[in-house]
Amino acid sequence: MNYRLPITLPPKGSPARLPVLLAPLLVALAAMQLAMPARVDLPPVAGVARVGGGSAPADPPPVFVPGLLASASLFAPTGAAAGPTAAPTDPLGGAVIAGVVQRGGMHLALVQGPGSALHYVAPGGMVAGWRLIALGPGSALLRRGRDHLDLAYGAHPIATASPQSADKTP
Repeated sequence: MNYRLPITLPPKGSPARLPVLLAPLLVALAAMQLAMPARVDLPPVAGVARVGGGSAPADPPPVFVPGLLASASLFAPTGAAAGPTAAPTDPLGGAVIAGVVQRGGMHLALVQGPGSALHYVAPGGMVAGWRLIALGPGSALLRRGRDHLDLAYGAHPIATASPQSADKTP
């Protein structure tokens, strides 16, 4: 009488043959591990080593922060931290272009007004009397009459004069 296994082996040369042949070995090793006693030897308990023999460090001295610095927002751009009064060189009158968001297929400028209100402005819209012409990856192009303004937003590296250019004489 021929006994047949309920599982047939994959044909020779098949990549599935090795896992099928290793399965009984893994089952035997797992049974052997469960049969072994689960005794774990830990190192002996020792005292805590003390180095230096000094006392605990003293509390750090208190840090005093000026009120103006403590009241300023860490995340507000420096132009907006001055408050609602606009500097004479501020072309947007206290408004700040904080960045660009995308809704659907349209890019919108995220504008923070002097009163901390946020607005979305699409190209063609108005920002403090300036028409938003285009939005780039790091700047916004604005126009009022014949005046054009290329206003940077986001994090930009500070331009420093290289020593080589300072040493050159015409």
